[in-house]
Amino acid sequence: MKVTFIEHSGFSVELEQVVLIFDYCKGVIPEYPRNKKIFVFVSHSHGDHYNPAIWKLKEKYPEIVYILSDDIHTKEKAVVMSPHETKDLDEVQIETLKSNDLGVAFLVKAEGKTIYHAGDLNWWHWNGEAEEDHLYYKKTFQHEMERLKGKQIDLAFMLLDPRQEDKYCWGMNYFLEQIHPKCVFPMHCFGAYKINRHYLRCSDGRKWAEVVQNITRPGQAFMIE
Repeated sequence: MKVTFIEHSGFSVELEQVVLIFDYCKGVIPEYPRNKKIFVFVSHSHGDHYNPAIWKLKEKYPEIVYILSDDIHTKEKAVVMSPHETKDLDEVQIETLKSNDLGVAFLVKAEGKTIYHAGDLNWWHWNGEAEEDHLYYKKTFQHEMERLKGKQIDLAFMLLDPRQEDKYCWGMNYFLEQIHPKCVFPMHCFGAYKINRHYLRCSDGRKWAEVVQNITRPGQAFMIE
């Protein structure tokens, strides 16, 4: 698998026959061979996860399929998915989780690989907010993670958000400890890429250095077995 970090929570995953693009909001989308089928996923309508510019891709790639969360309203042709739904699109099989912010998270199977993109499903904890809010985000996040337990996830994209201050890695660490993915890319850092290096060097994430990739810039590409 060739994984390219586009920007923010936007990634592409290029396999032998298909390409998966997740949550494009800005940046340069790589060029792909015309013989590969493109699947574009959008987890929800927030501007840092959805950019209507994705619809221009169909001019370049006629064999393209769009998979959208049901909170996105468009007249364009797309596969629309609600939380806790599954769809088989021949080349890919898709399952959705329910985000505790907006929209869905995606679990995608393609060419024998299982790939998870969290969207905005996270253990959100904002210092200074009400305890009932803290409890809500904790419970809803952990409840959705139960749906992933026992699944072999080859590749995952999970949030590491510096806006959460000292709670920035609670969701990431819970996901790593409970789900045991093979390879994880941090996302949603709003350009503060130093948070990835900090995480991998400090006690929060040092033990995950063989699993979590260090993203340092947009356009960075990785080859993952």
